[in-house]
Amino acid sequence: MRGTAGGDGRTVPVVAAVDIGSNSIKLTVGRPGAEGRPEELRRSSRTVRLGRGVAETGRLAQDRVEEAVAVLSAFAAEARGLGASRLVGVATEATRAATNGPAFLDRVRRETGLEIGSITGDQEANLVFRGLAATADLSGPVVAADIGGGSTEVLVVEDGRLCFERSLRLGSGTLTDRHVATDPPTATEIAACLMDATAVLADPELPQPAGARLIVIGGTGRYLAQLVGSGRAFDRASTNAVLDDLARRPAAKVASRLAILPVRAQVLPAGVAIVRALIDRFAPVRVEAARSTVRVGLLMATFEAMAATGTAVPAGDRGREVSAPLV
Repeated sequence: MRGTAGGDGRTVPVVAAVDIGSNSIKLTVGRPGAEGRPEELRRSSRTVRLGRGVAETGRLAQDRVEEAVAVLSAFAAEARGLGASRLVGVATEATRAATNGPAFLDRVRRETGLEIGSITGDQEANLVFRGLAATADLSGPVVAADIGGGSTEVLVVEDGRLCFERSLRLGSGTLTDRHVATDPPTATEIAACLMDATAVLADPELPQPAGARLIVIGGTGRYLAQLVGSGRAFDRASTNAVLDDLARRPAAKVASRLAILPVRAQVLPAGVAIVRALIDRFAPVRVEAARSTVRVGLLMATFEAMAATGTAVPAGDRGREVSAPLV
């Protein structure tokens, strides 16, 4: 098995984990570290907008498929160059909603060697929690929201214990496709995104923990924190100020400021509108941003499966291989 040499002479497995989201495709290459946490060797992310138009057509657009396969092929080569012995991955809302999602995943397996499968919203939320628990302070009441392009995973945690999880069909890419037609978006378009997000979050089954912190996971939270600026409160007022600013700045200028691609900046106003709706819904005492945790959770699940068998999971139904340890 490929890997890296440990201090005791054993070979430490190196694994690549890929998250195929509706907006971005992300790679983390890591190996087992202290207390079961992955030691990360490389992180990479590319904005592909694989989910663009899926809500309207029910299919992944062919140009998005081609770009996604090219990115995944490059990621596979990058991971193998770092000594990865296994390449595992999960595909989320866009792929599970598209009628040609299974065909896309079959092609990815053939052309890249990725052990990949489409996971349910509940499985995605479980991975988010596993990764978050390994990387963040979850003391006291916490609401965590992983905002993606096609879905948002909402978790309620109390002193490190997962009390509630729900995957909502609410994403920055979907809201952009549905409501935003101009660059920069108009105040009316942003208001439509906010109204849509507020309606989804009005679900009476969502708990309302008192005195909770809100952790916004993923690129939307990190980019919003950058736009708010250091030393300023990350709250409803500053989020409103960012929304007002985004209504005046073309995506190219936002992208330049954040050092991201314009295609990623185009969906940021809708993502920030989701954050505003989350703040309104949960009234948190503090808002924090955290890096994406799906791949950390996937690495942990893969390391556990490998340790349990003493080897890599045998070849077979690759979609089943990936999803088995995630349930």
